[in-house]
Amino acid sequence: MEVRITLNSEEEQIPAKVTEMPPKKKRKQEALTVSRLIHEVLVSQLSIPLHQIVNDTTFAEYTGSKRPDLLISEFEYDRVKKNDAQFINNLVAYAEAKDDCIVKGVDWLDAIQQGLTKAPKLKLPYFIVTNGKTSIFYNAKTQNEIKLNGNPIREFQTIDILRLIKNRLSKDPDLDNIITNVDSISVISEAIFNKKLWELAKIYRNINFENNVQKIDFTVGFISLEYFEERETIKGVKDATKIYWSDCSNHAANYPSEKIVASLSRYIERLEQESQFGEFVDLMEKVHIAIAGKGTVKPLVSHDEVKQVYELIDSMKPLHGCGFDLFGAVYEMFASSKEKKDFGEYFTRRHYAHILTKLLLRNEQYFDENRKFRILDPACGTGGFLTEGFKVLRNAYAKTNTLTAKAEKFLEEDCFYGIDVRRENISRTKLNMFLVGDGHTNMEDINTLTKKFGKGDLWDYVITNPPVGAGTIRAETSVVSSNRTEVCFLYKVISLLKDGKKACILLPDGILENAQFTELRKDLLEKCDIEAIVSLPKFAFAPYTKEKMYAVFFTKKNEAMTKIQKQPIWMYIIDNDGLANSDKRFPTKLRNNQNGWLHDEISGWVSTDGEEMVGLLEERWLKSDDSSTDGTQWIGEKGQAVKFRKGGLISITAITEKKSQYCLLPEYYLRPFKPNFITAEELSEEISLIEQEVKNLEAIA
Repeated sequence: MEVRITLNSEEEQIPAKVTEMPPKKKRKQEALTVSRLIHEVLVSQLSIPLHQIVNDTTFAEYTGSKRPDLLISEFEYDRVKKNDAQFINNLVAYAEAKDDCIVKGVDWLDAIQQGLTKAPKLKLPYFIVTNGKTSIFYNAKTQNEIKLNGNPIREFQTIDILRLIKNRLSKDPDLDNIITNVDSISVISEAIFNKKLWELAKIYRNINFENNVQKIDFTVGFISLEYFEERETIKGVKDATKIYWSDCSNHAANYPSEKIVASLSRYIERLEQESQFGEFVDLMEKVHIAIAGKGTVKPLVSHDEVKQVYELIDSMKPLHGCGFDLFGAVYEMFASSKEKKDFGEYFTRRHYAHILTKLLLRNEQYFDENRKFRILDPACGTGGFLTEGFKVLRNAYAKTNTLTAKAEKFLEEDCFYGIDVRRENISRTKLNMFLVGDGHTNMEDINTLTKKFGKGDLWDYVITNPPVGAGTIRAETSVVSSNRTEVCFLYKVISLLKDGKKACILLPDGILENAQFTELRKDLLEKCDIEAIVSLPKFAFAPYTKEKMYAVFFTKKNEAMTKIQKQPIWMYIIDNDGLANSDKRFPTKLRNNQNGWLHDEISGWVSTDGEEMVGLLEERWLKSDDSSTDGTQWIGEKGQAVKFRKGGLISITAITEKKSQYCLLPEYYLRPFKPNFITAEELSEEISLIEQEVKNLEAIA
């Protein structure tokens, strides 16, 4: 016999035996776990709208008496109007939550059984089981774990990825591994990784780091220790006789923290002695000294804090192919504005590095062992452009089924080259490349501007965001006498490029419009064919600088060709890059009714139908021209309609006109300044009004 008991004003059938009811304390704990998951992860980190998330609400018509713990839909749930059908029919995710249970334990297996029962009733091809720390995605038909690009999912994902998973499994219910090249995809999404960094920041509050740079290197060095094991496992060379990251703890709650420290010390010492990890010794040794001390230097981090850091970084697995500039994310989290300036570079945000690299390499879709090429960043900083280049090419080869063993070897050893004047930046670049998949072999700490390159030192692609400002080195050209660093790098890039090959360089507005650089621009048009010039928003590199920057794409001509190019230049103005146009560059997150970005022209996205879409800049590349209309309309970051010209082909005739001084600014042609003149009568009237106002003020005084 069963009785009806009312819970939260809703009827639910439960067994009559009181002993079979879940303990109240456990239910409260689970409710707290789900609440934190919703607010701290789904809403704050993954930007899923709160009202599109429902937890612990009975949808008896769909699942019977057993309520699903957590549901995410395309539509907001109206608790007054009870739009159950609309909410349920547009679900993108469903999860069962078990507070603090062991993965694959009894409670976890019970949650899987509930998921297998409820998911089909909710018309979802998959479900999620979570304990608040780990979240695993399961195929509702095969019961297997779902992977993204071969990697198991261990965290909740953005609504884009949830939508993508639903779409792919609806088309192929037997699919367990989802291959995707969407720009926003990552094994550990950047938002989730940032959540982990916030948790690290809480631990770091009690650690007396000398500065944030030490904190950054400690974090990245610690992360690298986990990845070294992951890399050897992937390559099939893990040696059972050696100590690894996973050997440093048995993950029991009461496992002594001093044992973890001792094991990590032995692990670091082992890695430092092996030549294949030689280039990372500096970073590893910083971690070693911080946790174990050295000579008279006492440990900086307590044993308990080491254990906390170890367990948190262990929860980030897998890191291989993480899908974003990992060092950059750590750098953004921990570096102060002063330290960012002290790094001597304008840090290039990941979505800029990604789209610029993708556009430069857009013709490299297939691996051809008979046509190899080399890519250089001569001012690589921490390697943002190079890591994005690695991902772009690897994804392209995978998509065209040409990612062979030879292709992997080419990407890892022969394709990417990085140069930076700072040795510590090269260490970071190598590790960043190492973490993204490899390709760290050809990185060198030298001064690009003073090195004498040989005749064979030429590249097929060059992409860089060079330092800007006055330097001590003269540019290698007789056209202009300048020691501005960006001018020096522009001519160095041209000299390092093979004839007929392509480059992308970021330059400030002065180079493209200032009268003192007129001859430089003419020389550039003679030496190269400029394909495109893209105007970046004023705050693209805030808070490091508000200098207006432009991405210039060009192909180098043979020296025998000295005439100015004939083909027009495609110019485009990026007004919105997904972040507020201010010093505080927070995400604006505005979407249209198909889930496309309203305030982001750079990033890819997933439609409400679960289809992958490229960003606006890529969609419009080299073809968008609104010259025949009065402009393009879009929605500004505050939600208002805005209309201006954004893109078009500018003829060389317009550029070479005497009055323009070879100006290469997109704004000059797409949005020319129109002064608002007034008549003499209007001026006289304004003066009269001012005089009258002055008299009134004098009378009051």
